[in-house]
Amino acid sequence: MAVLVIGNVITRYAFGHSYPWVEEATRYMMIWAAFLGAGPALRVGGHIAIDTLQVALPPALARLLRALIVLIVAATLALVLWLGIEYVDFAWYQESPVLGWSLGKVYLALPLGAALMLVHLAMVARRWIVQGEWERVEGFDPQAL
Repeated sequence: MAVLVIGNVITRYAFGHSYPWVEEATRYMMIWAAFLGAGPALRVGGHIAIDTLQVALPPALARLLRALIVLIVAATLALVLWLGIEYVDFAWYQESPVLGWSLGKVYLALPLGAALMLVHLAMVARRWIVQGEWERVEGFDPQAL
């Protein structure tokens, strides 16, 4: 994405010519990168969260609250998955304006990303509910970002 955007900026200002397909292609690449990266971010606790209440609660109530949060997140992701599949079906035969790509293929990132987030949530849910901790990755601290 970066190479395409930088290259297009250089050709626009240096040669007075811009490739219209670059903006569309990089937009779709960003959509896919965001939805595919959301699962691993969830797995290490990299999404924005407010944990003041669970920290203030007694351990048993904090576990109950975290379990409720996991259920709400899982239900929301299941809904996004279901609605995403419907949206992909709706947009499958629509074409993007410049590249002529199927918009259904672009929007396929939505249900796939939701499904991957559900998988990652299932992998860390028990540990997070019981201990209040996410999976750790050496050299990466989402709290430091």
